Amino acid sequence: MDGTKKLSIAVGFGIVTLLIFACLASLIIALLLKFTNINEGTLSIALLVLAIVSTLVAGFVAGVKAQGKGWFVGGSTGVLFAILVFLVNYLGFSSALSNAQLLYQLVIIAASTIGGIFGVNIGKRTTY
Repeated sequence: MDGTKKLSIAVGFGIVTLLIFACLASLIIALLLKFTNINEGTLSIALLVLAIVSTLVAGFVAGVKAQGKGWFVGGSTGVLFAILVFLVNYLGFSSALSNAQLLYQLVIIAASTIGGIFGVNIGKRTTY
């Protein structure tokens, strides 16, 4: 398989994994808000941790699938997700990118990159 195609497929797997995690997390958070006394302000740290873990896992999946260049596929997965989040914020809510959101996006990209690096290195030791 062509190298570029293989990397693109790996990034695609990472994005799909990330979107699945985001949908599941949204469902769980919505159920918690609906059926408990937890308010939105309380969940801000939990949401940040959940986002970091989700992007770490997505980068890991992309790295395992790529079997090489983990930093690139993990970083690409994080960058694509950051662009998607920016577009939703800008087009859906008409809000520009603040310093806090920029920091959040950089942390997400870093987590995904680290996940990709781990995914390549662990993926080489195991067979699927």
